[in-house]
Order: sequence, then structure tokens, then C-alpha cells
Amino acid sequence: MRKTTKKNPSLLNYEGNEPYIYFASAEADKKKAEKIRHILLRRGVRVWTCCGPAGSAQELLRRQERSAGAALTVLYLTDAACADKDTKSFVLVNQKTGRPILCLDPDETDRRLKFGLRETVPHVPLYLLKRDEEIESAILHADGFSQEMLGEAVIVRESGSLLKTLSIVFCVLAVLLAGLAFSGRQWLGWFRPPDEVEFTDPAISSAVREAAGRGAITKELADTLTVLRLKELPSSWDDLAKLPSLERLEIPQQAVAEGGTLPDDGLTLVLTGGGGK
Repeated sequence: MRKTTKKNPSLLNYEGNEPYIYFASAEADKKKAEKIRHILLRRGVRVWTCCGPAGSAQELLRRQERSAGAALTVLYLTDAACADKDTKSFVLVNQKTGRPILCLDPDETDRRLKFGLRETVPHVPLYLLKRDEEIESAILHADGFSQEMLGEAVIVRESGSLLKTLSIVFCVLAVLLAGLAFSGRQWLGWFRPPDEVEFTDPAISSAVREAAGRGAITKELADTLTVLRLKELPSSWDDLAKLPSLERLEIPQQAVAEGGTLPDDGLTLVLTGGGGK
């Protein structure tokens, strides 16, 4: 298992030919983007990073090659990224060739059109996610991500502090114990795939696909999904019971005006399109 420090993050760039992510961000966003990158690396995602100006013709060519070979481009989309010509160049080429792109939205500003991307390019609203586990789960279940991009998890050391060193030790022990448990389950025939929550109502299914990339989401994501935006009123609210962490529903005001039942389980309702709470 590879180790690195903050002083030499380039050691973590994936140089092989297995499916990997091309992770692009502006130099001004490097510190914040690194957090997302480290989350992916700890999970075992193969990542090659592009950040800021290329600096040389050789580096420019290398970025072009890695961008073209990536199975998915992930873009940390900020105003700085929109102003970064190198970042835009490689990402927009991927759009033209039809390679998957995923935007990470750090605040409430959707910059896809400003960057030159189509609105249909999926994005993850990071400002709604408070924990590393939520960010990891949202990206790993987004459109364009494939389990084939997962390889060996990497230990990322961010400082020499005793507390963080101990945290790493505990993480390693947890991984080893999980591996032993996994092996034991397989050997005994107890292993089962992760539970999935199926959503049958079309309106709720549509909203879930936007959040999870498909019509069924894992139990893990169902436990962390707190906001659901609906395009229309569903014929039934039965599926809401399968979202234990749901706190807020956003419903088009026009859909409410056209009639239909509303859920009655203490959720915060927000009417969109000129409405209120």
C-alpha cells in the first residue's frame, strides 16, 4: 500500500492503464479540491490530477494524454475554474468526444453553462454534504462513475501531528479487520451484496436518479439523503419511508396548484417556482 505526504502529492497520480478519473481544478481551488481528491484516494479510486497552468509543453502534452485516456473527468467547478483556459480546454474536449464528465458544485451557483458545459452534464452539490462519507457516497453513485475505477486504497498523510497519525493507524486497523470479516463471510458463504432501496413511484424515482444516478440507491446513500427535489407530485408517498434521513422536500408550486396530496410526516416543504415554505 503506497504512502505519501502533502509535500509530494504527485506520487498519488495514477499512471497505469486501468480505468481512472481525470480530476481537474483551478490552481486557486487546489487546497479545497485536494480534500475531495484525498477522499477518493482513501476509498481506492484511481485518480490523475490536473491543477493550474501546465508550465511546459511536455506537461501540456501529458495532461492531454491523461485526459484522453480517462474513463471519467471530474471537475471542481468554481469561478476560478471557469477562468482557467487550460482546465476548460481539456474538459470541453472531453464533452465533444462524449466522454463522461461530473461536476462538483462547492456552493449554490451552478456554473455549468458559464464553463461551457451542457446542463445535462451531471453534478454533485457538495454544499449539501457535510461529512466526507456523504461526499464519497454521492460521487461513487453519480452518473459516469464505475466500480471499475476502484483499485487499492491509499493512505494519505496530511500532517505529522500525533492525532492524525493515530487516526491513520486506526483506519489501517479498521481496513484490516474489515478485510478479515469480508474474507470470513466469503469463506462461510455469508456474503451478500449491499442492500438497495427501490423506488417505484415515477416522480420520486426521477428525483432519486438525479441524486444517485439510477432508480435504485444503496442503503448507505438512503441514510444520508436529506433533500429531495421533485419535478411533479407523485401518485404515492410510500417510498419516502425508505429515506430515513430525509428532512426537506422541494415541490414545484404549479404542481401543488394543480392538486394532489402532500406528505404528512413532519417534513419541511419548500415550494419552488415562486412559492415559499
